[in-house]
Amino acid sequence: MPDSLAASPRATHLLSSIPAKRAALAAAVIAATALAGWGLASAVDPAALQAAFAGVRWEWVALAGVAYALSQSASAFVWRVGLSAGGLGGVGPGHVLSSHWIGRGAAELLPAQLGEGVRLAAMRRHPETTHEGGCARIAGSLGAFKLVDGLGNFALVGLLTLVIPLPGPAAHLRWIAAAALGVAVVGGLVLWRLRARGAALRLPGAAGRALNNAARGAAMLGDRRQTLGAFGLHFVAAAGRIISLAALLLAFGMPASAALLAYALLVVSALLPISPGGIGVREAALVPALVAAYGLGTDLAIAYSLSIQATVLAVSLVGALIAVAYHELAMPPARPAAAAV
Repeated sequence: MPDSLAASPRATHLLSSIPAKRAALAAAVIAATALAGWGLASAVDPAALQAAFAGVRWEWVALAGVAYALSQSASAFVWRVGLSAGGLGGVGPGHVLSSHWIGRGAAELLPAQLGEGVRLAAMRRHPETTHEGGCARIAGSLGAFKLVDGLGNFALVGLLTLVIPLPGPAAHLRWIAAAALGVAVVGGLVLWRLRARGAALRLPGAAGRALNNAARGAAMLGDRRQTLGAFGLHFVAAAGRIISLAALLLAFGMPASAALLAYALLVVSALLPISPGGIGVREAALVPALVAAYGLGTDLAIAYSLSIQATVLAVSLVGALIAVAYHELAMPPARPAAAAV
């Protein structure tokens, strides 16, 4: 940044106003979500909600839990592709899988993607990551993983919505789906051209080393074969998630075809990670859409949304507990050999 710009009062004012604007935006989103949640809660008949849960078919709930567990396990292997490309191929699949599940469990209990910090800390227990720059490489691999996850989700939602039109008012989502698909394609082309190893800025000292190590950790984005493999695994994970949502719909006697709309809205609501597990935001997005598109009762739609939360939370916490036990038994605390960045 030029000295004249850094020293100008206008630049200083703009920079100092960024945190305040973010805080105001977050407060507005939280208020809107709370208002939507209050509106949904006021429309609920407790007796009808209880009746909706009373008729649940538990065999479908069990299938939903298994499908979600398989989906998250496939997602962990997307991350492993990134770790291997980033020079951390010595980390075994068991440690990657357990670290991923620990992160998932934390994400269901912590807001604002704080679970990713727990995931990183779990990965740091492996001796392969304790060298200088290991932390930055993990962070770079997580960034690459998140990019693949985000672009893959938007591409899948856009493509399926265009191929399988949604009923009722939700049919207008085709135009949004087309735009999302376009964004995903453009983003994919950018990643295809990216060479992560050359993307780091040449900064001096510790900042430069950290940035270069993070770029090395994201090297998957510069390798076409590995990027394609990561996207392939991501679509397997997404298929498991859609099957899980469809099974929960069948558990409540609802049409399994609504799983596509539910998946699309879950992807969109995940862009506002302001609450643990997305609770509140998910209901505000999912319930009105299901009511409008499929003519479902509000109580049934809320029961379905809450069942998603309960299934994800239960599976994630069980997986996290098993993963913690694995870490304690199979992986003693690693001792950093040097100051890691």
